[in-house]
Amino acid sequence: MSSPARRARPQAKCPIRVGEACSLCHPGATGPQDCGLVYLVMDDDELREALADNRREHQARSREQG
Repeated sequence: MSSPARRARPQAKCPIRVGEACSLCHPGATGPQDCGLVYLVMDDDELREALADNRREHQARSREQG
């Protein structure tokens, strides 16, 4: 009888560095859910809008590349 295949854990994506995995760059963070940088960006209207623009640009580039 073979052992069940291990499934890879899903990797959290960084909501700030679009397209990159969460690298726990903020000391004490365990993921995007408790990252101080994510909190600061999402709490600031201008930064949140700039992030939304960055995401739209990233999605457009991804579509162009196929």
